[in-house]
Amino acid sequence: MQKLTSYLGTEIQKKTKLLHRLTFSLRMQLPANLASHCWVANIEDRTLTIVTDNPSQASLIRFQQQEILKQLNQELGLSLKEYLNQLKIKIRKTTDSSKPKLTKQSLSEYGARHIKACADQVADHALKEALISLSKRKKGA
Repeated sequence: MQKLTSYLGTEIQKKTKLLHRLTFSLRMQLPANLASHCWVANIEDRTLTIVTDNPSQASLIRFQQQEILKQLNQELGLSLKEYLNQLKIKIRKTTDSSKPKLTKQSLSEYGARHIKACADQVADHALKEALISLSKRKKGA
């Protein structure tokens, strides 16, 4: 089996390494709680594109954008071949957001009565309390 890099062109490999270095440098500048949610996604036309998964963190990055650009230009200016002069911030949701939102279900009056009747017949105290709690989820309650 061949390495993945054998399938990628050298330009893509170089750009990937550069983006990884920029991400590392960016994260070193930011506080830990912010750094773990930021990635450098692209560099094109002297513009650095940063992706984050949280809108409030995007705002914090915007407030620091001049300092970020200054530090990255100092640190990586020679490898970039031109200085960065603009920062773009994009927000991308992580895969956790694909989970469906849970909504509280309600029972019909008939269903609630039957669950309550079952609860009255159960000896296990914890199960009995859970069934009683569930029976209170009837419509209009």
